[in-house]
Amino acid sequence: MADATLRGPLNGVPVQYLPPETLAQLLSRAGVKDSDRVVVYSDKDNVLGATMTAYVLERIGHPNVMVMDGGWSAYKATQPTTQEYPKYTTSKLTARDNQSIRVTLNDVTNLMNRKGVKFVDARPEKAYRGEVKTWMRNGHIPGAISSDWHQLMDPANPHKFKSINEMQQIVQQKKLDKSQDIVLYCGTSREASLEYMVLKHMLGYPKVRLYEGSWTEYSSHPELKVETGAGQLARQ
Repeated sequence: MADATLRGPLNGVPVQYLPPETLAQLLSRAGVKDSDRVVVYSDKDNVLGATMTAYVLERIGHPNVMVMDGGWSAYKATQPTTQEYPKYTTSKLTARDNQSIRVTLNDVTNLMNRKGVKFVDARPEKAYRGEVKTWMRNGHIPGAISSDWHQLMDPANPHKFKSINEMQQIVQQKKLDKSQDIVLYCGTSREASLEYMVLKHMLGYPKVRLYEGSWTEYSSHPELKVETGAGQLARQ
C-alpha cells in the first residue's frame, strides 16, 4: 500500500498521521491482522515510506514489525518474484494507540531547554540551516542538532543500512548517548522515522520519540522561535 494513504490534514496542518483507529482500518483492509509478523519494504528512492509505515504499525501497537534491509532491489536480486496481486481478505487489526513513542507540539515546547533532552533534526543540512525555502518559516528548532538521515545508508543502495558499528560511530559523533531523552523530527516525520528505527531498534537507545508534526507543524506557529544557520553543526 502507498505510505501517503496513512496521512492527511489535521487542524489545517498537512500530512499528519491519521487517528489510530483509521490507520488500523486501512491496514486491516490490506490484510494485516493482529497475529501477523509484518515485513515492510519499498523501492527506488522511497526507503522513507518503509520506515514510516513500520513506525505507523508501532504507533498503533502492533508488536511484530520489521523493515527489509536492502529493500526490493536487494530482494529481487536473489529471490523469486511475482507480478500477481496477492489474495487476502480484510482482517482484524486492533488499534492500541501507543502514545509512548511520540510527542506533540505542546510536549516540544515543554521539553525545549530542559536538561537531558536532545532534539535531533533528520533533514539534510541545507534544510536545517534554513537555506531550503520549503516551509512557512525555514530553519530548525533552537538547540537541535543536525543529523542527516542519508549518512546512515549505504551510498550504493539507499535501502540498505550501514553496519551497526558504522552507525554507532556516526551517532556518537553527534554526541548522542543512551541517557538522553531524544526527540526526532524532520519536515513531515518521514526522514525522522528512519532515524527512529536506527536509534531505538537497531542501536538500542531506550528514550527515543518522534515529533510527528515535525517542521511542517512547528514552522506554522509564528510565536515559536526558529534558529537558522549552522547551529549545532558548528559545535560537533
